[in-house]
Amino acid sequence: MNAELLARGLGAQRRGALVWAAALLALVASVLAVWPSMSESGSLDSLVAGMSPEVVSALGLEALASPAGFLNGNLFALLLPLLVAALGIMHMSALTAGDEDAGRLELLLALPVSRVGVYLSRFVAVALVLAAVALLVGATVGFGGAALDMKLRAEGVAAATLGVFLLAVFHAALALALAGIGLRAGVVLAGSFGGLVLGYLISALVPTIAALEPVAVVSPWHWALAERPLENGFDGAGIAVLAGGAILLATVGILTVRRRTIRTV
Repeated sequence: MNAELLARGLGAQRRGALVWAAALLALVASVLAVWPSMSESGSLDSLVAGMSPEVVSALGLEALASPAGFLNGNLFALLLPLLVAALGIMHMSALTAGDEDAGRLELLLALPVSRVGVYLSRFVAVALVLAAVALLVGATVGFGGAALDMKLRAEGVAAATLGVFLLAVFHAALALALAGIGLRAGVVLAGSFGGLVLGYLISALVPTIAALEPVAVVSPWHWALAERPLENGFDGAGIAVLAGGAILLATVGILTVRRRTIRTV
């Protein structure tokens, strides 16, 4: 990896990252904005009163009347992880399989740069963009919650933000691995988004069936968010599993791209 390759990877994401960051910040701000009126009305508990406990748990709506429960149910249980991971998948696919499909990767590799350097730089570039977006979102939640006197724990906000970030990096690494073995951009997107959705379904629905509850550990969503980090803080095991999984997938993508022929247009 070198600075020029990293800078090019970051530059290629600039416009998309700004649009996604603005949209995510608007989402967070809109959820925070409705908290005062919803909490004062006392209607939050009634919203889930008719739901079964299994559905409430699957959607992350427990303790909806508390500030942490409200943010968990409206942001951290599904929307934020899903959207930030989608950002990582789309950017990673575009910078790898997308460039290869368009013939740009072949042109780049004609220069005195290595395939490992190109793929590693682009993975790091996507991870840096995801980190910046996650930090902006986390800061908005933290400072916005403080302004609204939501009494959120700083450690909880940091832990939930880290969980969202690591989940997104894991799925970006999955896209890198699929691109590394030579799949086209459409297949990379389908496989990565399929893995993202399947992981959520396993994490959310399998625990509602007692006999299948142990199966939930195969889902990256489980390791990122099952311990409710916004309320309970950092989960060392979850952080280690997600970080290790992302490194393993990225390594697969980087090593496999070295051993195959790059597609030409």
